[in-house]
Amino acid sequence: MRTLSGFFWSLGVCLLFACGNGSKRDIGAFYFPVKDLKGGKVYEYVVSQNDSVMPEYWFYRTFVRDSGLFLVGTYYDHRFQIGQIIREKITKSGALAKECHLYEADPDPEVEGGQIHTRTTIDLPNKFPYSVTDSSAAFVFKLQFHPPDDPESTIFVERKRRFLGDAPDFEYDGKKYPCVRFGLEETIGNEKAGIEPVKSLGEEWYAKGLGLVYYRKTYGTEAFKVEARLTDIFTMAELEERATAVFGE
Repeated sequence: MRTLSGFFWSLGVCLLFACGNGSKRDIGAFYFPVKDLKGGKVYEYVVSQNDSVMPEYWFYRTFVRDSGLFLVGTYYDHRFQIGQIIREKITKSGALAKECHLYEADPDPEVEGGQIHTRTTIDLPNKFPYSVTDSSAAFVFKLQFHPPDDPESTIFVERKRRFLGDAPDFEYDGKKYPCVRFGLEETIGNEKAGIEPVKSLGEEWYAKGLGLVYYRKTYGTEAFKVEARLTDIFTMAELEERATAVFGE
């Protein structure tokens, strides 16, 4: 009996050790296909915000520099106005944010089409890991900036991503793509005393060979929900044609 008990005890220790040292999984193929984006592509997402539905566009393009490979994403809202430009460095371990610029419409009515540019400071650069194990590790992205209308304030945005394993297949253009998912914990706050941060929980899906295809976020006590799904991929020339059709030359 002692020998048998010792055997089971040893087996339990081995299993516990094995569980605590899970093998790493390479998920680099689920991020944006950086090698295929040298010419640039526009990703169109349909975004639902409570009762409203509208498109948003992200133009992704890769650049090769002496210091490495970079992915630049430019966000356009439903009015085809630029809202954000983010530059990421693609490394062996994943995508790391290097720069992020924010843009908003100039409130001055005499400045037609004008935009105000805000530069941010990136404190933690992790955007997407290429090697994961389980949900115990958090990959954190954090930036801060001074809003143009209140330069004495400091706004910060922090996103924690935790790998949750496989997601359901995503169907695009008649083909099904395997997916992985990340849990999201987002905090947006103002460092001024007495201002409570806004928190949200959500999820992201990344499809193999496509990149980000779905995300959702719920803010506060579920009073505000955002959900987005990839609907189309096309060229920048087509986006320009769409904008011209709406606003003219």
